[in-house]
Amino acid sequence: MKKLISLTLVLSMILLYSMNYLQEIKSFLREDLFNKNIEAKDDNDINKKQIENFKKIKIGNSEKVVIEKINKPNRIDKSEYNFSWYVYNTYKENFVMIGIKNNKVVSLFTNNIDSCESENICIDKDINYIRENYKTLTYKHKKNINYKIDSNDEYDIIYINKKYITVFYDKFNNNKIWAYEIVDKSCEDEINDIYPKKNKNIEESFMYETIDLINSTRYKYNLQPLKYNENATKSANKHSKDMKENNYFDHKNLKNETPFDRMKKENIKYVTAGENIAAGQTNAIFVHNGFMNSYEHRKNILGNYKYIGVGVVFGGKYKTYYTENFFG
Repeated sequence: MKKLISLTLVLSMILLYSMNYLQEIKSFLREDLFNKNIEAKDDNDINKKQIENFKKIKIGNSEKVVIEKINKPNRIDKSEYNFSWYVYNTYKENFVMIGIKNNKVVSLFTNNIDSCESENICIDKDINYIRENYKTLTYKHKKNINYKIDSNDEYDIIYINKKYITVFYDKFNNNKIWAYEIVDKSCEDEINDIYPKKNKNIEESFMYETIDLINSTRYKYNLQPLKYNENATKSANKHSKDMKENNYFDHKNLKNETPFDRMKKENIKYVTAGENIAAGQTNAIFVHNGFMNSYEHRKNILGNYKYIGVGVVFGGKYKTYYTENFFG
């Protein structure tokens, strides 16, 4: 079961806050590490030709070929599969991840570039094109369980030439494809569940990927990227954990605290603030796709904010819990 809720608040005054010195140093180090990637996007024109070489990358290519054609990744993330994502997130609207296992390409993801491995599935084709030309799956088989694919027309999964291709649609843009993920059959077949196992590294990977997806989307709409904020991440992570441990799903917690109460507790000052929450989505891509296909969540993602924090926690009734805190 998947759930989404969004909440927004605009205040006319700035909340006062205080932070001790050690908290400031810790927050600065994490924020600086992530936000340097945002500043690096200024070199986008120089690197544009490199990232466009993504379209030439094939399943089975070596890691060496990937680095020669594009560059070294900006980050390497642990995935829910048995491969690592090589993340390229400094190319503005062109966000790319390449799955590498045993020094070979086994998966591809992008939200803006076509691929030689996509079986003529292209960004900006629409849902009608897919369903008229490809057979889409109705179930995902894992171990002895068939998981029904209930996409609400937000995505389709296609199996073709020993690859699983998931295409993601934008309901607010004529159901056009905004992104796709390609996973080699061998990798898909070796995992026995649709949900990732409890793992702090994967939770953190999903957190960073969520922010990457939000910022690349904002670039598509000519909006400034959101800067990572450590205190907002603390607030978001605590709420995700609380929902999991106390078996509820709501913006208000069991103490009747709103997102804005929780942000105040983390010494956050803001004029505007908002929160998106989700539960039950299998990874950051599906979360972002769900949010962008919901008006209120989309409004937050494209909102007039400056900062973001994301909390991802595995386990509990819904298996995965996601909280996005925005403020400006």
